[in-house]
Amino acid sequence: MPARRRSFTPRLPLARCRRLAGAVERLVGAAAARVLSGQGRLRREDVREKATGDFVTAIDLRTEQRLRRELLELLPAAGWLGEETETLRADAELLWVVDPIDGTSNFAHGLPHFAVAVALLDRGEPLLAVVHCQPEDRCYVAIRGGGVRCGRRRLELPDRRIDAGAIVGCQWFRGQQDLRFLAALQSRGNRIRTFGSTVTQLVDVACGRLDANVQQQGKAWDIAAAGLLVEEAGGRFTDWAGERIFPLRDLASHAASGDGPGPDPHYPNVAAGPRAHRQIVQLLRRPSGA
Repeated sequence: MPARRRSFTPRLPLARCRRLAGAVERLVGAAAARVLSGQGRLRREDVREKATGDFVTAIDLRTEQRLRRELLELLPAAGWLGEETETLRADAELLWVVDPIDGTSNFAHGLPHFAVAVALLDRGEPLLAVVHCQPEDRCYVAIRGGGVRCGRRRLELPDRRIDAGAIVGCQWFRGQQDLRFLAALQSRGNRIRTFGSTVTQLVDVACGRLDANVQQQGKAWDIAAAGLLVEEAGGRFTDWAGERIFPLRDLASHAASGDGPGPDPHYPNVAAGPRAHRQIVQLLRRPSGA
């Protein structure tokens, strides 16, 4: 089922987006270097639990505060939505959406899968995205309508099928006991992987390292940048029913506490190439064991 795209005219021309993306790439690269340097010096008292099973470190906070200053200087008219700091003008037409460290639990435990993610939304549509991923220590840049690149290499997602040779990323809510959907996802003989970072798993799809990724959870700052990478690499990024997730709605109701739009702040999502995406959506519709 192909995702439906609405007609959309960006507020910023492509040439300006490219210049802006270059500046953001430099800021994100510098932020990622500071994050990586700080991982080895992290102390137990630098980590706290802000909600059940949801952790934040002093480095998350410092990274987001600095990115907030730098990005708002680049585009003063934009609003701000970050995971750790106060929301600013979230109903603005242009909105920075930032996750300073996606995969904080991995980061705090010394594990290598985490990322710094920045997106600029235009009325809820991701306009540009810059993501720096570990453990590969690489930056990915996407511009809506302009493709996605890693360094000078342009990414094109392979259009594979879900079969016995496929690997599907997956994440679910912590403490979730009803995991029947996993049986459906594995019914083609494929393998399941979970790496504890939404952003890195979506980047793995865009690069072809994962054949698909399926998540029960994901907030705006988890998906805004990496979802654009998947789309610009030629993939589909939708909800479990196959409907395109973007544009993100009701962002003004988000808050730094983690509360989101409506009764459920999460965006369950499927990311894959067109053929694999059709298969995954069909599998998710099946009753368990069918």
